[in-house]
Amino acid sequence: MRHRKIKRILLSAGMSACLLLSCLAGSSIKPDAEGTGDTRKEYEDEKNTAKAYERTAELLSDQIRDINRKIAETTLEIEDLNGEINVLDLEIEDAEKLYFEYADGMIVEKEKINKVVKLLYENSVSEDEIATILQSEDISMVLNREEYLNGISNYYNEAVSEYNDMLVEAQEKESELNNLRLDREAEIIELEKKQQEMSADIKELGEVMAEAKKKSEDAQELANALAKKVAEIEAQERAALSSRKYDGSMSKVDYSGDGTSYYYEEPYPYTSDELLLMAGIIEAEAGSVSYPGMVAVGSVVMNRVKSPDFGNTIAGVVYAPYQFEPAETGRLAMILAEGPVDSCMSVAKEVLEGKRNVPNLYFKAAWYAEENGISGVNIGGNVFH
Repeated sequence: MRHRKIKRILLSAGMSACLLLSCLAGSSIKPDAEGTGDTRKEYEDEKNTAKAYERTAELLSDQIRDINRKIAETTLEIEDLNGEINVLDLEIEDAEKLYFEYADGMIVEKEKINKVVKLLYENSVSEDEIATILQSEDISMVLNREEYLNGISNYYNEAVSEYNDMLVEAQEKESELNNLRLDREAEIIELEKKQQEMSADIKELGEVMAEAKKKSEDAQELANALAKKVAEIEAQERAALSSRKYDGSMSKVDYSGDGTSYYYEEPYPYTSDELLLMAGIIEAEAGSVSYPGMVAVGSVVMNRVKSPDFGNTIAGVVYAPYQFEPAETGRLAMILAEGPVDSCMSVAKEVLEGKRNVPNLYFKAAWYAEENGISGVNIGGNVFH
């Protein structure tokens, strides 16, 4: 009986303990469950926001790269037009030379004709050639005189004929010259149109970025997403560069400095677009830390502008096919859209105003130079060769 009572007491105590634990557990589970739900919701919201910004960054980068392609195409058209204008300048120079040669020849022939006319006038002694014969005592004198007059007459006719031929040639050359000048004027108009298109496209890059930031609820989030996209582009850039076989091109200079000795060339008459483009390619290729490295990249661009083997404009050099990877992958366009950093803008201005530190026409990223056995001078992470 006693054992049964004890058993009932223990059973009752056990049930009470279980009930208490159950209540305690129930009271603690509910808040935890609610807390997990809130955390999960916040996580999902952040995840969705991140995805939205990634999508915005992707669309933005695609739009920027489309504009970049337009700029590259327009640049090539500008280079072609510059080439055509240079050819026309040479043709105009040759046509002017020929025209003036004919004009000078006409003056000489005209002087000859005037002399002949004067001789004919001075040697006419009567109204009738018979009178000339009658006045002569010796028939040989008459013949000599007649031959002399005939010779002068023939010379006159030849001179007039040559003069007329030269006149026709001169008129043709003048017409050809005028047509060439008209063609050149048309090319200049087309060139200016293309330059305006490129300026508008470069301006559009900044406007697209500004508009995206304006519409974004969090500009920093967009910047982070875009930075991630730029990193992807850089990875693509490196992969593309690694897969491209080195063509062996090298500068025909012997440079062994370290990039810290500076010299000056003639200033380049740059536009605001060219300043922006120079700053952009400097930042894309050299970063914004090594001052000698930034000047060196800018020097290579300007050395190429000066060289007959490359385009004669900054855009023509930068956007030339297979030359500057950032211009092809879109990284340069991203930088132009964001706006180059102040240090790169400052260096770009110095370079355009004549500052140089390398005479080279080529450089490679240090890792690429090492992989391909390219020797040269490493300045700021690029090997100049």
